[in-house]
Amino acid sequence: MHYNESSDDYPYHRSRRHRSRSRSGGRDSSKFKLIVILAVCFAFESMYLLFSYISMNMLEYENLDLNLAERKQTQELETLRPEFKKLGSDIAMLNESRLPDLIPLEVDKVIEMDKDYVKNIVFTASGKGEDKHYEYKMVMHNSTLNLIHPQVDILFFDQIGIQVGLSRLGVQKDGTPTLEVMERGEIRSFSSQLELTHTNTPNYFRLRIWH
Repeated sequence: MHYNESSDDYPYHRSRRHRSRSRSGGRDSSKFKLIVILAVCFAFESMYLLFSYISMNMLEYENLDLNLAERKQTQELETLRPEFKKLGSDIAMLNESRLPDLIPLEVDKVIEMDKDYVKNIVFTASGKGEDKHYEYKMVMHNSTLNLIHPQVDILFFDQIGIQVGLSRLGVQKDGTPTLEVMERGEIRSFSSQLELTHTNTPNYFRLRIWH
């Protein structure tokens, strides 16, 4: 029997071809795994991009809705502003006609009084909301030739003219004087905290000076 290859070499060649096919099959398997991995990564990346795109669109819609709502509120406020202003003027005129000696309470401003021996008064505010506190400093000047025992009541009113507090200088609750007599030409200042009987904000005040 005749062989193209010697009987001694034939097993060698067959083994070499088998190893060659094994290496080729391994390379194909590695390529397939790489393709699968790349496909999975591409799928995840596509899902991530799609999710990001949807999220961005949702945020844009939300921002658009917020801008439209804010614009609508601004337009409504602009429409109501003249009415609020007129209502405030009407309330002020009503209070002025009912209590003509009410004075607007403005903070951090020297309010000139020049009423008898009361020269001026300054109000300050601290805190916020229901924890807001008001203080005042009053300057008195005895410009007369007589001795004066200063006694002053400061009455506080809310926006519609309801009294919300009272602060007294120079006299106790039982009527006993608490301040010393002011001599001729003497200038004296007093500081105290507003005693409010209600949580309403004081918007006006007036003085009651005892002689």
